[in-house]
This record gives sequence, structure tokens and C-alpha cells, in this order.
Amino acid sequence: MLAKLCKTLIVFAGSACVLALAGCPHPVNKEKCAKRLDLAKDALANGRLDEAAAEANKTLACNPNDEEAHNVGGLVHVIRATLTERSLVVDDCLTGVDAEALRSDQDEEYAAADKAFARATQLAPDYGEAWANRGATAMALGDVDAAVGHYEEALVHPERLVNPAGTRANLGWAQFQREDYVAAAKELLLSLQFQPGNCFATYRLGRVYFAREEWEKAAEQFQGVTDDPSCGLQESWLYLMKSRIEQGLTADATVARDACRTMAPKSCVAAQCRF
Repeated sequence: MLAKLCKTLIVFAGSACVLALAGCPHPVNKEKCAKRLDLAKDALANGRLDEAAAEANKTLACNPNDEEAHNVGGLVHVIRATLTERSLVVDDCLTGVDAEALRSDQDEEYAAADKAFARATQLAPDYGEAWANRGATAMALGDVDAAVGHYEEALVHPERLVNPAGTRANLGWAQFQREDYVAAAKELLLSLQFQPGNCFATYRLGRVYFAREEWEKAAEQFQGVTDDPSCGLQESWLYLMKSRIEQGLTADATVARDACRTMAPKSCVAAQCRF
């Protein structure tokens, strides 16, 4: 009887060990995972989106808790959505069912991106860049209040934020969308203090002045963007034209209109460049 009991205990103990081992995660090979992540980042930086996504997934298979791999995966979705946006409003101004189909695909990409960025911030609450990326996806999905919160959280963690000045400009733009023009101007001016000449911050500050009907200040900002060939913001020509009209400067408005329509003739912005 004693021998039988001992045998039973040994078998039970062995089963318990097997169950324990089955429930334990495999040890992470940090060096192997890091190499996969580097491959994902390199592919992303060079526009090889499918490869970047594949390598990010391999990194997560190696280490499911790698917040940077989740962030890379999210960025792949964002870039795909951005390329769709270009097809929608820049290469051609699509309308009707064609536009609706592409918008649906785009929303799916942004939703997938937000899910990836959210996971990254869950794993690493101090990951400022992932918070900033969550702000961008929230803006794209039309949730301006969430975007403001995410951008503000990103700025709390500048040590893991690639471009704090750019993030502050994005926060200012989100505030602009909420029609909080004073808060928007504050953030955009701060952004330009740290990054003078930033095309997007300058254009967005111009939009704040334009919304407040400060035509001369608005025109100055838009002119600063259009005078910089590296900016390439067609919207700046559009709003420079509108500002000049409000100033009563018809000849200058005509110059801005013609430049706007030349930059990307089939775009939705070009369609608005008329008076």
C-alpha cells in the first residue's frame, strides 16, 4: 500500500511539473528580439511597410511585451492610411462611392494603429512617442478631446519623445479644432520657440490668426510657409489667397491662387483655390 501511494505521488508530482512548465512563458532571447526590432525599424524608415510589419510581428512573437514593436506596427498602419489620404485628396479629389470605400479602409488602418499604440502605452506608460502617436490616430478618427489628452500625456514624458516641439504643434492643432484659439496659439508659439521655421506650426498659427480675423498676422504666417520651397504645403497658398482677399489685395490673391492651383492641380485643395 505504501509503495502504491508513493508511486501515485510521484506520478502526480511529475504531472504537476509538466503543467507548471507548460504554463511558464519561454525565456526571452533579448539579443534575438532586439535584432528583429532593428530590422523592423530599418524597414519602416525605408518605406518597406510589409517587411516592417512582418519583422514587428516576429519581434512580438519573440517578446509580446516589447512596446517598441507595438509602436512600429502601429506606424505601419498610420503610413498606409496616409497613403490612402493622398489618393483621396491630393492625387485626385475623389467623391462618391470611391471615396467612401477608401475612407472605410483608412478608418480601419487608423483603428488598428490606435490599438497598437494603446498596447504600447499600457506596457510602458512613460512611452511618450506612443502617446503622441495615439494623439495622431485620435485626431484622424475625429476624437479631438482624446487627442488633446494623449498629446498632453506625451509631453509629460519628453525623455521618450522623438520631437517634443512637433508634438506641441500637434497639441496646438488639436486645440484649434476645439476652437480654443488662445490655447492653440500658446502651444504653437511655444513650438516655434523650440523649432523656428517649422512649416506645420507656422501654417497652423496662421490658421489661428485667420479664425480670429487677424488677416495681416495670418498672411504673414502663410507667406512664411509659401516662401520656403521645402514646406510644400498647398493649404498655405489657399489660405494666403483667402487672407489677401480679406485684406483687399486682389493682385496678391491672384498670385496665391495660381500657385495653389499649379502645385497639385487635381487635389481637393486646388478645387478650393478660386475666387
